[in-house]
Amino acid sequence: MPLFFKLVFLCLLVSTQSLVLVSKYTEDQNTDRKSLISFKSALKNPKVLSSWNRTSHHCSWVGVSCQHGRVVSLILSAQGLEGPLCPSLFYLSSLTVLDLSYNLLFGEVPHQISNLKRLKHLSLGDNLLSGELSSELGLLTQLQTLQLGTNSFSGKIPPGLGRLSQLNTLDLSSNGFTGSVPNQLGELIGLQLLDLGNNLLSGSHVTLFKLESLTSLDISNNSFSGPIPPEIGNLKNLSDLYIGINLFSGPLPPQIGDLSRLVNFFAPSCAITGPLPEEISNLKSLSKLDLSNNPLKCSIPKSVAEIGNCTALRVISLSSNVLSGEIPRELCSAVELVEIDLDGNFLTGGIDDVFLKCTNLSQLVLMNNQINGSIPEYLAELPLMVLDLDSNNLSGNIPVSLWNSLNLMEFSAANNFLEGSLPAEIGNAVQLERLVLSNNQLGGIIPKEIGNIISLSVLNLNSNMLEGNIPVELGHSVALTTLDLGNNQLSGSIPEKLADLVQLHCLVLSHNKLSGSIPSKPLYFREASIPDSSFFQHLGVFDLSHNMLSGSIPEEMGNLVVVVDLLLNNNKLAGEIPGSLSRLTNLTTLDLSGNMLTGSIPPELVDSSKLQGLYLGNNQLTGTIPGRLGGLCSLVKLNLSGNQLHGPVPRSFGDLKELTHLDLSYNELDGELPSSVSQMMSLVGLYVQQNRLSGPLGELLSSSMAWKIETMNLSNNFFDGNLPRSFGNLSYLTYLDLHGNKFTGAVPVELGNLMQLEYFDVSGNMLSGKIPENICALVNLFYLSLAENSLEGPVPRSVGCMIVTLSTALALRKWIMRESGQDFKEVEGGNLVGWVSQKIKKGQTADVLDPTVLSADSKPMMLQVLQIAAVCMSDNPANRPTMLKVLKFLKGIRDELV
Repeated sequence: MPLFFKLVFLCLLVSTQSLVLVSKYTEDQNTDRKSLISFKSALKNPKVLSSWNRTSHHCSWVGVSCQHGRVVSLILSAQGLEGPLCPSLFYLSSLTVLDLSYNLLFGEVPHQISNLKRLKHLSLGDNLLSGELSSELGLLTQLQTLQLGTNSFSGKIPPGLGRLSQLNTLDLSSNGFTGSVPNQLGELIGLQLLDLGNNLLSGSHVTLFKLESLTSLDISNNSFSGPIPPEIGNLKNLSDLYIGINLFSGPLPPQIGDLSRLVNFFAPSCAITGPLPEEISNLKSLSKLDLSNNPLKCSIPKSVAEIGNCTALRVISLSSNVLSGEIPRELCSAVELVEIDLDGNFLTGGIDDVFLKCTNLSQLVLMNNQINGSIPEYLAELPLMVLDLDSNNLSGNIPVSLWNSLNLMEFSAANNFLEGSLPAEIGNAVQLERLVLSNNQLGGIIPKEIGNIISLSVLNLNSNMLEGNIPVELGHSVALTTLDLGNNQLSGSIPEKLADLVQLHCLVLSHNKLSGSIPSKPLYFREASIPDSSFFQHLGVFDLSHNMLSGSIPEEMGNLVVVVDLLLNNNKLAGEIPGSLSRLTNLTTLDLSGNMLTGSIPPELVDSSKLQGLYLGNNQLTGTIPGRLGGLCSLVKLNLSGNQLHGPVPRSFGDLKELTHLDLSYNELDGELPSSVSQMMSLVGLYVQQNRLSGPLGELLSSSMAWKIETMNLSNNFFDGNLPRSFGNLSYLTYLDLHGNKFTGAVPVELGNLMQLEYFDVSGNMLSGKIPENICALVNLFYLSLAENSLEGPVPRSVGCMIVTLSTALALRKWIMRESGQDFKEVEGGNLVGWVSQKIKKGQTADVLDPTVLSADSKPMMLQVLQIAAVCMSDNPANRPTMLKVLKFLKGIRDELV
């Protein structure tokens, strides 16, 4: 009987334990399920995980893997998940793999992550996570992979990561980590991949060079400083090394040659100096070398050619290294080279046979050097896809054989001295996508065969001596996005076929001799997107300026929605400005100046809300200035000069807060200049000369203390009243022309406060009283005209050696043609003194004189006066004569005339 009870008791015990285990198993499963559901519920877009429903078992849900009913892996990479990391997720106690990378998760990583004691792979990269990394991560001692790159983490790297002894991959790149790398990371002796690139780390980096198991190290784009230590030679397993964009100093250590397994070495922009160590030739496995943008300041050593054992090296970039001397022919001993980039140096000599043995070369970039000689024929034999020879001293003809290349996709040789003509064989380069030969001396015609290159995206032949017609066949190059034929001697009309180039977004035909009308049914400049914009130059430029085009501006131009800069100035266009231009919602510059346009200014232009420059000067426009133009809140420059506009200056102009230059000169405007003009706080230049404006100026200058205007020309109007004393508040003023008005009263003493003033003309008014002493003490003043007034008293003694015009006999050209109506935008920032000095030095003194008063009799006198002015403006005050001497000089000139 006792045995029976013992057996019963044993069975009950086993059954009870089994029930406990089953209960615990079920409870853990339920916990896992609840954790997953809580994670889903916390998302902003939980519907993304639609398969996670109540009817199916959680082990069958998307991204979930289980063993024995427990969740061991959760992989939801690139699912578009948006929301925080819910702490419940970190109660999946059996989890070994957690991958939530490439989502939109945000917020901090909860400290509960330390619960995942079995976790081996954690990938949260490419999200929007932020805050400081929790030191709790150091408790995940089973971790082999930790990927947190491309987030917004900040603060210091936790030293606790050094306890992750099984870690082989650590990616903290593209965050905002600061401070130095903790020494504890040097204890991760099994680490094979370490990526700390694109952070704000600084200080020393020696710790990292103890990690001898590393195969890939990226510390680029930080602020590490100091010399690169010789310990770098310890990393003998390294295949990829990225240290660019840092603040290192000194040369590469010779130990760099110990990295015999190195395949990729990228060290651009990290302040490495030359010369390069000879040991660099020991890198027998190296395939790609980038040392660009470092101040090497040496020649290209022949040892570079020995890198890669003459077989492995495929890419070499030594651009912007301040390299000098000739390119060594030994470079092509590395027979596998496919890319050579040496741009932005001071390399000299020719390239006659330098690259002859580079039989696999597909990209050769030599731009911005001092290479001379001609373009060699053998380049046509190489499998070149990209050939960039811009900005050198190359001369001679382009080899005809180059156009027969079946591989060439990009050929650029701008800013050289190439001559000759473009042959018909150019049409054989059927793979060509980009051809840039601007700023050379090419002549002849553009061959019609160029239309055979249907893949051509960019064609730039600007600033040559090409002549003849624009070939109609260019309309066959349907891939054209940029066509620049400006600054040549092309004639004839613009082919209508060009308007059918639907991908064209940049058209420059300016400064030629083109005639006829603008194509009236354009299809170009309409596509908002382009299949391949990698070759794009000057998106939205439509420039037909400085030709002899006639006819009207087509109404259909309002359909060119991609146009940003519409430049039709200096042609012979007539008719009215089409209101349809207001539909150009991307327009920032509209220049129609220098034509024969008539009618009124379309008020609809206010709809071009992005407009920054509006130039309608020197036409035959009539009517009033639309007040609605005051709604162009982005406008920076407005030029309506040289028309027949009448009526008042709109008060709404005061709303143009960004305007820096306003030119309304040479019109028939009347009424008072509205005081709202002074509310344009960005205004630098105001030009309203040669109108019929009237009234006093007191209100205009009421807020002058805050006005930073530099140039003001109000001459030849009917302004009256006293000169406001508030003129003296315009402390930035350098040029003030008030001549030819009806001002009365005295010259305000306050004008003596204008210490920047260089030019002051109040001649031809009705001013009275004495000349204030302090005006003549303005040290920068070189032109002062008080003629034709009723001033009295002595000329102040402190006049010194400035040029004082007391009559109209002396007429120097005023401020480089300002008075002759030249567009202010061409001369702003000009220095009259420097300009005159240069003319005198070049023997071109007569160019300075005003042709409107110049004659055979007056020329000798005017030249002598100009010489006196030049001496007076000497840079060295000790060389300037006294006023008494100047007076004697002028009397001497007068006596010669008598």
